[in-house]
Amino acid sequence: MLPLQTNKQHILISSQSIPTVHGGVLWGDSVNKRFYLYGGEWTGGTADAVYTVLGYDVLYNHWDDFGLPRIKPPPQVAAYGAGVGVSEIGTGYYYGGYISNASMSGWSQPRKMSSNFYSYDYDSKDFTQAASPDDLPRAEGAMVWIPAGDARGLLVYMGGVVSQNDTVQPQGFDEIFVYDPTDNSWLNQSATGEVPQNRRQFCMDVAWAPDRSSYNMYRFTPLESPLYLWGGHKVTPPEVNVTSYNDIYILSMPSFNWVKAFPGNSGNYTLPPKFGHYAASCNMVKSMSQMLVIGGTYTDTNDCDLAYEIWGQHNFWTGTSQNAGDNTSYYWALYNPNITTNVVPIDVYNVTGGDKMGGANLTAPQKGFDPGNELLQTLFDRKPVIPDRKPTRDVNMNSSDTSSLSGGAIAGIVIGSVAGLGLLLLAWYYLGKRVLHRREERRQERYSISSQTGNTPGLSSVRNTPMSMISRQKSAGTRGTASSNYPSPSPMEQGPPVELNAEQVPGELPSGDPATPRIINELPAEH
Repeated sequence: MLPLQTNKQHILISSQSIPTVHGGVLWGDSVNKRFYLYGGEWTGGTADAVYTVLGYDVLYNHWDDFGLPRIKPPPQVAAYGAGVGVSEIGTGYYYGGYISNASMSGWSQPRKMSSNFYSYDYDSKDFTQAASPDDLPRAEGAMVWIPAGDARGLLVYMGGVVSQNDTVQPQGFDEIFVYDPTDNSWLNQSATGEVPQNRRQFCMDVAWAPDRSSYNMYRFTPLESPLYLWGGHKVTPPEVNVTSYNDIYILSMPSFNWVKAFPGNSGNYTLPPKFGHYAASCNMVKSMSQMLVIGGTYTDTNDCDLAYEIWGQHNFWTGTSQNAGDNTSYYWALYNPNITTNVVPIDVYNVTGGDKMGGANLTAPQKGFDPGNELLQTLFDRKPVIPDRKPTRDVNMNSSDTSSLSGGAIAGIVIGSVAGLGLLLLAWYYLGKRVLHRREERRQERYSISSQTGNTPGLSSVRNTPMSMISRQKSAGTRGTASSNYPSPSPMEQGPPVELNAEQVPGELPSGDPATPRIINELPAEH
């Protein structure tokens, strides 16, 4: 991974034969250095070709077509389902989503939600239709893999929407679905604690304690193994006064207890609407010590991403900044490439017991596992031995593999590249002058900076901006009647901003008292 502080770019070679899609998944295979593309809706509105398995070769920077899926009947290709790629076991998974003629060539029916669950074997290139949790179609949720249970681990699914009796309803976060690949079966478990508001197109990823005593899921929001969950688009009912969220929750497993990490530690506090964000990706890096939140859409502003100095790559420390694991350090801070381990945050071990190195005492739900879930408790008690996968191709690059161009060809490329670079730099120069001029106009127009406060530019006008309290109407529960104005699932409903606003307010806040928040810039790494 390139350090985020550098200005280097890795340019990927595209191809006209590779579809441009949204709402799909890239299954990563770190062993064979590939990504596999599955699902998604073609941006042109119609899938123009039958789906074939496409793989991006990280080593040689090109795409490969592995042909039609090896399964009969062929998979019903969907978009906005839940997908996860698991390098450890060499398998990609995809559950639910929407099937339409934009996702699947030849589809002639109206767009519909799916209950299909597929797996793809990276090595054999075989697809399998696996068991679904039930016959209810679901979409816009998220799924992660954890190294618990038997040798193939476990999958955890939650959130999004569900279709029941021809009515689209929220899939509440008080119900967690766990899939056992070894047994091809699902178990459901109730979750308690600071349960997140209903939402769709959030992102999440998972970390686990150094001793694997717990798994924590972070859902730009968290787990112990904490599962960290972030953001997402609202789903009604109940009605709330925001369109999308900017918050982090942690689901700790196997206690299945939700903890709120940001902003504040309890209640339905979120940031002002202009910070709401959905359809981003959550990506654990550096031994799960940090989670990069990248991309997505802001629903209530036309400004570009807030973290302009780091190219929109917000960095959440899973155990608070620099692995402090305490209640005085911030969760949001600049990326540090020199970290080789992770810790449990105090917000989690205050509930589960133990300390930042693990040792959780709460190893089951406070009210016990749901009736009939004895097997789930047994699976979480196991620490599986997962065999190391071996590459199925040569992944050791050497000079003879890269190029055999003649000296004349190389000279021509160099001359052409230098000329092209000169034109690029000239265009960049004039574009930069224009952008700086517009930034200065916006700075003078929108912000006054006090030299006495020592605030970061752009923060003085919002230092005392309060968080919003999410108000909601009384609801019959997470499975009530869907609102008639239920929003479109497509993240394309609002186009991306066209210019970066360098004076925009950073959206990262420290955790703390929700009544008196401080809005801060992302903190520099400690040295």
